[in-house]
Amino acid sequence: MTAHPNKLQRLRHGQALALQYAAQVLINSQREPQIIRRVLSGAQLAATNAVSTTALGCTYAARMLLPFVVELALKALIAKHNNDQEAWGHRLSKLYDKLPPNVQVELERDFEQIRRTEFPVETRTARRILADHDNDFPEWRYLDDPSELVSGSVDTLQYVACGVLNVYNSR
Repeated sequence: MTAHPNKLQRLRHGQALALQYAAQVLINSQREPQIIRRVLSGAQLAATNAVSTTALGCTYAARMLLPFVVELALKALIAKHNNDQEAWGHRLSKLYDKLPPNVQVELERDFEQIRRTEFPVETRTARRILADHDNDFPEWRYLDDPSELVSGSVDTLQYVACGVLNVYNSR
């Protein structure tokens, strides 16, 4: 992709931000069924298990979307510090490792503040969370075992995405 200087980083940042907001809507819809009831038509609500099926779909979509959001945000931050050159690949920890050390420190510091206030039960660093979710995007695209959706939380990736986007905006 040939891009005007700063175009690629702005594009990836905008994509990450827009998709992060969409992921938050999915998370909220899954947690608050009244949102689903407002969105579905009367005919859709009449279907058996419409609300629970939609909530499951919101969970699935959020789990598939959030690793991609983090990937785009990391690629924007990398491009910002790499003369707008695109980073390749999908592995979140490898993308994190391409950030300059001072940016990694800033990201960890920002994530720590978010973690302490929003998700205090979480003890992992941003880097550790990225490694734990390293391959989620390719793995979650096809849901072969829907029972996997009920375990774990997507909140950690949402908070890492916030941290990456905060660091992007602060520099």
